[in-house]
Amino acid sequence: MYDVIIIGGGPAGQTAAIYSARKKLKTLLLTKQIGGQMVWSSDVENYTGFSVISGADLTLKFQEHLKTITEDLEIKEGFEVVDLEQNITSFVVTVKTGEQFFAKVVIIASGKEPRHLGIPGEERFYGKGVAVCATCDAPFYKNKDVAVVGGGNSAMDALFALSKVARKIYSVNISEHLRGDNVLKAKVESSPNISFYNLAKTIGVVGEKGVTGLRIQKSSGEEETLMVSGVFVEIGYVPSNSFDHITEKNEKGEIKVDGNLQTNVPGLFAAGDINDAWGEQIIIAAGEGAKAAIAAANYLNQLK
Repeated sequence: MYDVIIIGGGPAGQTAAIYSARKKLKTLLLTKQIGGQMVWSSDVENYTGFSVISGADLTLKFQEHLKTITEDLEIKEGFEVVDLEQNITSFVVTVKTGEQFFAKVVIIASGKEPRHLGIPGEERFYGKGVAVCATCDAPFYKNKDVAVVGGGNSAMDALFALSKVARKIYSVNISEHLRGDNVLKAKVESSPNISFYNLAKTIGVVGEKGVTGLRIQKSSGEEETLMVSGVFVEIGYVPSNSFDHITEKNEKGEIKVDGNLQTNVPGLFAAGDINDAWGEQIIIAAGEGAKAAIAAANYLNQLK
């Protein structure tokens, strides 16, 4: 029996683990991958203490901190949570292998996962030219032509990362213009190797063994095939909480929380992008991880 189980290893989950263990609570961190979406970020320019740092390097900094916690913290990476239940005495967390873990308190910090287009060819060529992580896969497209689908911060982040390595990048956006962080937008719009297709709809990915093109429909109704060897889908994220059937969600599928980040289930908290609290930034997620861990500790003290 653990005092606290944390589901998710992004900035919220890692910070919650540090705070929970420092409260001398027996803590287990379960995650598919340490770092979460933070690993995929290119240049992070708004995390206090670093003027500029890559998401991968910031993840390493988090991990270095985690390694200094030598007591009361157990980390299991590569563990996918598939079910969360509550019995009379504890929460029961089940992972894909069938193994079960028990805790008095659970903090869900599982974040979000990439949204898909649902167009012909997307699933077929996933991993063969269709990608969702420009930071991870950009080096494979050095001096090649690629397309980025989306118009928000994740799309602009991908455009900026690819502009450093790709020969030509097509920005395909269903909206009238890019939207999001103005500093990032200025960098993207000033890049000479990016061409913008706004008010354009993606209708299919084409290829043989790999991607050779992206079919789009312009606002005029005219269809065009952009000849590319890579398509990066950056149209936002959906909550990664398919294992959770006991908390209340909003219309987006985000877990509803109160000011202490507690859900409708006593002893069950949610931190980071998975909840319905406003703001999706690394620094906000980390702060919510700390707050959730402190709130969890207070909850356990009240039980005692």
